Amino acid sequence: MTGKRKKRPHGEITREKLIEATVRILSQEGLSAVSTARLAREVGIVQSGFYAHFDSLEACISVAAERIGEKIRASLAEGLALLGSQGAGDYHLVKAQYRRLLTELQQQWVFVELLIRYFRDPSPLGRALSRVQQGLRSDLVSYLTRVVEPLNLPKGGRPQAGFMADLMVSMTLSAVESLRWEPELDQELVAHLLALQTLNTGKHLVEWMVANKNPLLKTEGG
Repeated sequence: MTGKRKKRPHGEITREKLIEATVRILSQEGLSAVSTARLAREVGIVQSGFYAHFDSLEACISVAAERIGEKIRASLAEGLALLGSQGAGDYHLVKAQYRRLLTELQQQWVFVELLIRYFRDPSPLGRALSRVQQGLRSDLVSYLTRVVEPLNLPKGGRPQAGFMADLMVSMTLSAVESLRWEPELDQELVAHLLALQTLNTGKHLVEWMVANKNPLLKTEGG
């Protein structure tokens, strides 16, 4: 006998609606358009009722920002899984994943702008964005560490993977900014250059790590 699906408490449903409304307004109109009055109206509650679910507007925005970040992180994870199964060094695959990620980040430009501006800020929003940034970095580091694992590098090559991840995140965010402010810029060209830069930098980084992982090799080389 199958049991009935347990209904979520009304308060939990309202809280989720507030988050969804914040995500929608934040994505489409920007931070300045989000207010307790607007959110209450969107959800169909009195303005004072907002505080039954969140201590402050910033707390709600922080949760919404993390929700958007989770979506972007899931998209990145999907792309990394594809690269891991079909070839990390395949230019066409790398370019396709950059193109897909650029499209999604352009659609979430408001979030990207918040991430660039506030992820080092000590506020609740800043801490939420920092968690998103660190999550993206962690996913990239884990993926890159698996790529270089067969080389048996010191510490598994994790420090170098961290540097490469930081470089990739920085390049991608800068590319999205350029696409935002230069409407005539071709996204295909940007994805092409990002893919080439990533593959070339990765190739030279691996070559350097292999040549320097053994102190004897380093001494003999000069």
